[in-house]
Amino acid sequence: PECQVMIADGKTVSCSGKCHNINLTMGDYLLTSNMYAIAMGGVDIVLGVQWLTTLGTIEMNFQELFMQFQSEGRNFKLKGLREKSPQM
Repeated sequence: PECQVMIADGKTVSCSGKCHNINLTMGDYLLTSNMYAIAMGGVDIVLGVQWLTTLGTIEMNFQELFMQFQSEGRNFKLKGLREKSPQM
């Protein structure tokens, strides 16, 4: 495999390939990055520490599900989607 990635539960998964210069738009924010293909059910993309470290100071609010940061002199606010709480 081209790379190994440790996921949140501590397990390691193999990358099946690398995609170069992917453009990802989130609201007004445009990210251009190289990304690795990893089989992870239920998610389309995971932006991890490699991306977060490029942002500098980040304000995150987990109750309101948003994060704010500055990039190239502009302020950005990304908002999460609320799903129904799991029932026990």
